[in-house]
Amino acid sequence: MMIHMSDWRFGVALTEQPRSTEELANRIRALDELGLDVVNVGDHLGWAGPFETLVAAATASSRLRFRTYVLNAGFWNPALLARSVATTDVLTGGRLEVGVGAGYMRAEHEDAGLPWLPFAERIDHLTTLVTELRRRLADPEHQPRPVQDRVPVLVGAASTAGLTVAAQHADIVGLAGVRPAQAAQPGILTLVGAEETERLVRGVREQAGDRELRVDLFLQRVELGRDPAEVAAEIVAALPHVSAEQVLDSPHVLLARTAEEAAEEVVRRGKAYGITELTTHEPFAPALAEVAALLR
Repeated sequence: MMIHMSDWRFGVALTEQPRSTEELANRIRALDELGLDVVNVGDHLGWAGPFETLVAAATASSRLRFRTYVLNAGFWNPALLARSVATTDVLTGGRLEVGVGAGYMRAEHEDAGLPWLPFAERIDHLTTLVTELRRRLADPEHQPRPVQDRVPVLVGAASTAGLTVAAQHADIVGLAGVRPAQAAQPGILTLVGAEETERLVRGVREQAGDRELRVDLFLQRVELGRDPAEVAAEIVAALPHVSAEQVLDSPHVLLARTAEEAAEEVVRRGKAYGITELTTHEPFAPALAEVAALLR
């Protein structure tokens, strides 16, 4: 698969609550000036609503695209999701992308009074949600009508089952980069390593067949100008189920002494995994933008 750097996109996931329309607009304008491409908003209780946040954010930039990253499938049914997607696509001027995942936070479902389904049933619901969303938005009678003929759908996952849904139904495959740690308490996560990432991407490509897919890799941390081993030690202190070796092996962190070294590593990962997009947390946006500028 030939990948040209002009095809790449770079995104940021907002990590702080919007405190006002003006405050959010200032942050969006700063991201726009950095030259990034996509602003992403999550879907968690205790955080601002994703669609409302994206509509407000879109008023501050006429260039950026805006994406849910990712919706918790258990919070939504197809009819209500199609309404929100179409409305938001209109109010963002046709710049919406919809990211959705099976969900992994049981406590949030319980807090919302929603059933926490077994894993296989959550995957089934994710499949139904995505396919029904597609069907409804494609119906010329659906109101409201989205601006885009086909609103791009990202399915984010770290499991083989979740990525199968992505391979079969999504426009963009989102590699989450973290998964539940083996034999650990619920909610304890570990980083996905290079070998596992290669296996997962290979499986996606095989199942997708001739379908054209973009692959988005989430970077849990981007650090430039520091010793990677030193940064890895900091990550291990926060994630006790991860070793320094795992951190340095994982494609889901980008640690380099210089932006040039980081850019070379991004090119290598693009060739190795077929990646065409990188997304990271908001605090690391300047570092990712520096690397993106070199690649472009």
